[in-house]
Amino acid sequence: MDAGIVDTINREDARKIAARFDQIDEHILDGMLLPVPWYFTSMAKTLMSENSTSNSDRAWLVGQIITNIPGLRFDGEPADGDWENLFSNIRAEILARRARDPQTPPAKAAATQLAEVV
Repeated sequence: MDAGIVDTINREDARKIAARFDQIDEHILDGMLLPVPWYFTSMAKTLMSENSTSNSDRAWLVGQIITNIPGLRFDGEPADGDWENLFSNIRAEILARRARDPQTPPAKAAATQLAEVV
């Protein structure tokens, strides 16, 4: 498969996986206060790891958590079997969330706040 297509598929899947983690965070936050968002947890640390010995840990973690995500193309293995590409896209999603201004709510929360004002 073309490398650009593989990257696009894995990038879209990484975005959907991160969005699912965001939803889990929102759900948990409804019931209790977490000390940090998911992208600062040990799970994110495992997903951020570039150590080859942690590949199986990362693969297991992704496989366990992402079941039933609508529209996900991941079927037990990323596009073209390129795990490193999938993980690099997941790392990019985590880094983007870490870089977000803590005072800026996620897009979904901002839309909800806007709807309440209007």
